[in-house]
Amino acid sequence: MDTTTLIWIIVGIAILLVIVVVALLLTARGRRERRMKQQHDRAEKLRDSARETEVKAQEREAEAAKARADTAAANAAAEAARARAAEASLDAERRASTIDEHQADAEKLRAEQAEALRKADEVDPYAGDGRADAASARPAGDADPGSHRDVNADGVRDDTTVQRDASRRDEVGSDEVVDPATRRPRPDNV
Repeated sequence: MDTTTLIWIIVGIAILLVIVVVALLLTARGRRERRMKQQHDRAEKLRDSARETEVKAQEREAEAAKARADTAAANAAAEAARARAAEASLDAERRASTIDEHQADAEKLRAEQAEALRKADEVDPYAGDGRADAASARPAGDADPGSHRDVNADGVRDDTTVQRDASRRDEVGSDEVVDPATRRPRPDNV
C-alpha cells in the first residue's frame, strides 16, 4: 500500500469522523431543543393545572361565602322566630291572666246576682206561689205585664211577642200565670 492510499484512507476516516461529529452535534442540538420543548410543554401543563386549581379554589371560596351568608340568614330568621315566639308567649300569658280576671269578675257578678235574687225572694210576698217568676221575667220598670216589649237575640224589640201575650191573656184569662220560657199558661198545681 502506498502512502498515498494510506493518506487517502486517513483523510477519509477524518472526514467521516468530522461528519459523524457534525451529525452528532446537529442531532444533539435537536435533542436539546426537543427536550426543552418537552419541558416547556410540561411546564404549560402544570400552569394549566395550577390555573384550574385556582379557579376551583375560587369557586369553593364563593360557595363557602354563600354558605356563610345563608347560615347567617338562617340564624337571623331563627332568632326572629324565637323573638316572635317569646312575644307570642308573653301575649298568651297576658291573655290568660285577662281570662282569669274576666272569669273572676263573672263569678263575682253571678254571686251578686244570686244574692240579689235571694234578697228579692225574701222581700217578695208572692215568692212561693209562682207569681214572682212571672214578675221577675218582666224587664225592670214595666209595671204592666202587657206593656213590655221583648228583645230578640239581635237586640231588636219584638212587638209581636207583646201582641201574642195579650191575645193569650185574653184566651187564658188574666188570673192564670204564664210560663215566661214557653209563654204558655202554667198548670195550677205548679
